Amino acid sequence: MTKWWATLQDREKKALGFGVIGLVVMGGYLFLVEPFMEQRDLLTTRVAAQKNLKTHLEGVAQEAKSLRSNASGAKKLSGSGRDTLLAVISKTSRQNGIKESMKRITPEGSDKARIWLEGASFDQMILWVMAVNKTYGIKV
Repeated sequence: MTKWWATLQDREKKALGFGVIGLVVMGGYLFLVEPFMEQRDLLTTRVAAQKNLKTHLEGVAQEAKSLRSNASGAKKLSGSGRDTLLAVISKTSRQNGIKESMKRITPEGSDKARIWLEGASFDQMILWVMAVNKTYGIKV
């Protein structure tokens, strides 16, 4: 190798030196700098996506908080000293004037019931359903 190097002219030696330096610089950039820049871009994108997700989740949390505060006025059926579902249905149907129209009530577990109405006024039934939902949080 040294013998070959000695046979080169000064101009060829300089050209080869600049070529080697260029290759080292390009290789350093391709193997060291560019992967770091790609990783930085990827992390920047991830951070932006996480910020968007955080903003979205904060909005959802506010909405959930609002819904929870609106539902806090409804009485809970479970717990000590509270009425059962059938007792609530009986009491509220009497208060709203549709007790006579109820032909049959069958419980379906502790949190569901099936009710058969005959000859009930639609308006009275809707008012009863709204009152049960608003007062006790029962979905019909």
